Amino acid sequence: MENKLKILLVEDDAFTAQTSKRILSDFGEILLARCVDEAHELLKNSKFDLAFFDLNLHGELDGLKLLKLAKMMNVYSIVLSGERRKDILEESFINGAKDYLNKPFTLEKLNSVLNRFYNYQKDAQLENLINKSFITKSKELKEELYKIKNLSFSNRPVFIAGETGTGKRVVAHLVKEILDCDNFVEINCSQYTDELFASEVFGHVQGAFTGANKSKKGLLELADNGVIFLDEIHALSHKAQKTLLKAIEEQEFYPVGSDTKIKSNFRVISATCENIFELMKNGLFRQDLYARISTFSINLSPLRERPEDIGTLFEFFIAKQPFRIVINDEALAILSKYSFPQNTREIQDLVENWVIHGHRLITPDVLPVHIRSNINLSENVIPDYYLDLIEEIGLKEFLKIFKKELICAMIQRHKGVVKYASEAMGTSYANLTHFLRDNADKSLNSRRIQ
Repeated sequence: MENKLKILLVEDDAFTAQTSKRILSDFGEILLARCVDEAHELLKNSKFDLAFFDLNLHGELDGLKLLKLAKMMNVYSIVLSGERRKDILEESFINGAKDYLNKPFTLEKLNSVLNRFYNYQKDAQLENLINKSFITKSKELKEELYKIKNLSFSNRPVFIAGETGTGKRVVAHLVKEILDCDNFVEINCSQYTDELFASEVFGHVQGAFTGANKSKKGLLELADNGVIFLDEIHALSHKAQKTLLKAIEEQEFYPVGSDTKIKSNFRVISATCENIFELMKNGLFRQDLYARISTFSINLSPLRERPEDIGTLFEFFIAKQPFRIVINDEALAILSKYSFPQNTREIQDLVENWVIHGHRLITPDVLPVHIRSNINLSENVIPDYYLDLIEEIGLKEFLKIFKKELICAMIQRHKGVVKYASEAMGTSYANLTHFLRDNADKSLNSRRIQ
């Protein structure tokens, strides 16, 4: 065994202590305590990987007290006892015991207990990796993320769903680390036409199309014995979805322009920011492809459903900056009420914006207007009314009306003082007055932008 363990053995019977120590010595360094005081001292002054506790020490159930201390010291505790009373065993687990081993024990039974310890240790390491990579206080989201600990036990495809900016790519790379995968290939499906997608994913041979001056291996071939990450998979056309499904099911495909099949043992991770069920309902995404890529699914909740993460995420991104940034309580209260429709990415962008502009103290007046006013700017920021109006009167006329409405609203905000309005808009007094005078015709005034 490469990594030897440091093990505490608490046993008051000399013969049992000697026998147990001999068996355990194959697994690491053993420190023996024969009484409560010795065990207490060792626990406080040494770091142990795991500990075996006899409950009945010199006629007293003092081992129960030691279990509490071991739990506080984050030591994996195993009860090593002849005690069989149900209430005592129940109290042992309440006090922090992780497992139970009857005395005397065999090497076979010890191996079984230690295997559970190694699995627990691996789980703890993976949870620590997840917690460092994905910042959240949400218990529900943590439980969702912890599911990826089990991915190494199967070769199932992984499907990651979540709105823009929720961290789908972060999760994909977490999966890569958990699988200990050196061969990780990724592609954003939204960047390619059907022809380019086929060439990129399946490869092509020389002369397959104009510009194909030499043969090229596809990403699926490059992902052999590894993982391919298909980000924004919803963007694929029906034709691309069909050819991709066939390649995933058969683990083989034809490069563009070739009649020779390529075999590749790849694992698929895919992600989308869209509602995949709505896409399938509307016939925009194949149900058979979804069924094939989603046998293991991770759903990332948006930031508006976990407002407790907002302050923590600001601390996280601020800590990465070259200088200290402080958000005062008033500004933090405003930020905590905003839903951040672009999720974590929006917080990251906001912090980087503060850095660019040299802001050190963040007060409400530093925050963008839409955050101060708690207005959510969705991706579709142009109302249908505006689009209808543009179709009706044309873009040029619309922009004139819109510009006039903005100027009038700004003058109103500054209590009718054109000079103050022009300064606020970063333009000259002359420009504003000339524009208003030149566009004061009846046709312009007859139309208002609601």
